[in-house]
Amino acid sequence: MSGNFLDKAKNSSSLISEQRIIEYLSKLDKAVIISLDNLEFFSNHLVDIKIKIERVARSDIHHLKIDNNGIKLHETIGKSSINEAQLHNLVDGMFKDYSGYCFIVNAGISYVMFNGVVDDKINASFMKRKTMQLLLGTKKNVCDLEEVFENFFSACKYHKEYKEYCFSSNGMIKAEIKEQQLRNLLMKYLDHNVKGEVQPEFCTDYYNDEESVDIYLNDGTHRAIIEVKFAFKESYYSGNTYYSFSTRIGDGMKQLDKYALHLADGRRQVDYGYVYMFYCNDMTADTIRNKVNAKYKELEKVLSAEFFSIYKCTLANDLSCWCH
Repeated sequence: MSGNFLDKAKNSSSLISEQRIIEYLSKLDKAVIISLDNLEFFSNHLVDIKIKIERVARSDIHHLKIDNNGIKLHETIGKSSINEAQLHNLVDGMFKDYSGYCFIVNAGISYVMFNGVVDDKINASFMKRKTMQLLLGTKKNVCDLEEVFENFFSACKYHKEYKEYCFSSNGMIKAEIKEQQLRNLLMKYLDHNVKGEVQPEFCTDYYNDEESVDIYLNDGTHRAIIEVKFAFKESYYSGNTYYSFSTRIGDGMKQLDKYALHLADGRRQVDYGYVYMFYCNDMTADTIRNKVNAKYKELEKVLSAEFFSIYKCTLANDLSCWCH
């Protein structure tokens, strides 16, 4: 098998070689990152690489640096139990400035980077959903929503269809992108990755049809509601609606508060409530977190007990990260 692999790898195109390498590493069933400047390094030292990977601990993520002379470096860089978003962040932090190939394999996730950029030519999985659902035959429960949100953000960063849906060729967010379009993106992802019912425009008030939360989820055990907002700086958005980030966060919390009150009145209270903000501005992640916390503290005295009984957190998805 090794000889057959070596012969085909040496005689095939770069694309085929990359595919075969990622497939081969996946079959070894360990969490590994292989970095190398030349694909032939992998072929030339396949036996040593295979022996090394077979002997490493399953509980860790292992980085092997391969050069012309073989395995130049072996280091443990994390735990294999980390989720998809954490894995992508780890890889980005270590290899975004690396000039060469990186092959990443862990728990059903497999992909290739070249010169610090994800290689779109390779038919690899960036989400656990397809692979893990085949292995486990399951989706996430509503109580695991925050993990699903992390995976959705990774999908937005690494799947070019999200960028193409929201951005024009000039790098600006399209004028037609409004909260409903962003809601639909998130809802579609949740529908494929969360058990049970995922419903748009869920009416929270028996007497007012307009009092509808953006997304409602029910897996038969737990229920959740999600209020979606957006705030884009004018320099990034071709539309004509420029909301303040803090204002829209506050609007989302106050609307979630109304929904919680209505649902409690109708004895239909849910278990989880989230505000989900899509944004694009020049603020750092720390500044965004501080603004969310500041708005929460500002409203803390006016929000109802029903709000606090369901509210979990506010999440912010930075569309500027989708462009890399």
